[in-house]
Amino acid sequence: MLLYDYWFTQFDFPDNDGNPYQTSGGKMVWNDTLKRNIPENWKVQSVISNCLSSIIKPGVKIFNTKTYLATADVKGTSISTGTIVDYDGRESRANMQPSINSVWFAKMKNSIKHLYLNKEMQSIISSSILSTGFCGLQCNEISFEYIASYVSNAYFEIHKDMLAHGATQEAVNNDDLAGVHIIIPEDTVLRAYHEATQAIYAQISKNICENQELVKLRDWLLPMLMNGQATINN
Repeated sequence: MLLYDYWFTQFDFPDNDGNPYQTSGGKMVWNDTLKRNIPENWKVQSVISNCLSSIIKPGVKIFNTKTYLATADVKGTSISTGTIVDYDGRESRANMQPSINSVWFAKMKNSIKHLYLNKEMQSIISSSILSTGFCGLQCNEISFEYIASYVSNAYFEIHKDMLAHGATQEAVNNDDLAGVHIIIPEDTVLRAYHEATQAIYAQISKNICENQELVKLRDWLLPMLMNGQATINN
């Protein structure tokens, strides 16, 4: 997202006078962790331990049937129909509970799969469980858009891939994520970003939900058309 880069890479978020911060001479200080200057009073923490989000642990609530979304069911931010499972019969990897204001990414190397679950995604949140191949970050209402933008930024995926390891399938674990750093802006800037981007992420989520419903409709209609149970009128 260009707005994220403008605010948190170039650090030209609006200052108290509405001018771009760094370009207008806002004070920058050296950060030893990032090896670069960042705005004064901002902090740097890790993805695994920071004041804006927390890692979601495995475990799901008891249910009758839900849609299981494996990492293969997500491409970019698009979601397929998944697989219907019950609580007792689900596979061991089907063990992550989605929640409102949570951000998810695939742990595997070279695998860009992101879920941004705000209140507009409630239908998916309430009807789905996720694979342990995803890592979830629980945010609050104010930090959600910032964390979602950070995860979608190329820097995050490049850094994640650099730390991935494994004999058969390279991926990151929680210890690896301790080496992925995130800038923590001042609260006023964080709130301003939330207000500027909330409607954008809300619309993105609505589009994703609508697309998923269209995929379900297609998958239901196509077999009927192929075996002659349904026809298309001219």
